[in-house]
Amino acid sequence: MMLFLFRTLVLRALGEFLIYEDNLKKTTYAFVLSGGPWDRGNEAVKLFKRDFADTLVCTGENIPHDFKALGLEMLESEITEKNMLNQGVPKAQILLLKKGTSTQEESEEILTFCKSRNVKSIIVLSTDFHTRRIKQVFKKKFEKEGIEVIVWAAPASSYDALNWWQSENGLIALNNEYIKQLYYIMKH
Repeated sequence: MMLFLFRTLVLRALGEFLIYEDNLKKTTYAFVLSGGPWDRGNEAVKLFKRDFADTLVCTGENIPHDFKALGLEMLESEITEKNMLNQGVPKAQILLLKKGTSTQEESEEILTFCKSRNVKSIIVLSTDFHTRRIKQVFKKKFEKEGIEVIVWAAPASSYDALNWWQSENGLIALNNEYIKQLYYIMKH
């Protein structure tokens, strides 16, 4: 009975647990992780226009299945770039890191990128429910190398993170992220 009475609080807490954000500060690079070229690209443009990043770096080598079905060989990193170009970000301010098929792989590629350029602070941007895992995958590894990671969340356009249970997309997103959390715990 109590669970029923407090169901909204419990459901909201399940979503809120997945969301993690740091305070923003100016960096040279903001890395836009693959998997959400619309939402993540839109938020990256906002960061760029608010002068929190000089250069936006789009990651990912996956080709979305819908694009494959249409015969388009466009990587997620390229789709994110296209979205940002359409919103006025100059091409010179966007880099493509056409590698990585998972959060773990992308973190390794980004770490290599940062070490090769002696970068000391970055923003890593992903969709809201993805951010706690971003923190877990990136923070300790990068701190060992003297690189500060600022995690930033892009709001999802297909569901409301605070009321995720009210839409099928929210239910799927929450479920997928908890499964990925479990997978990362078992794998590492």
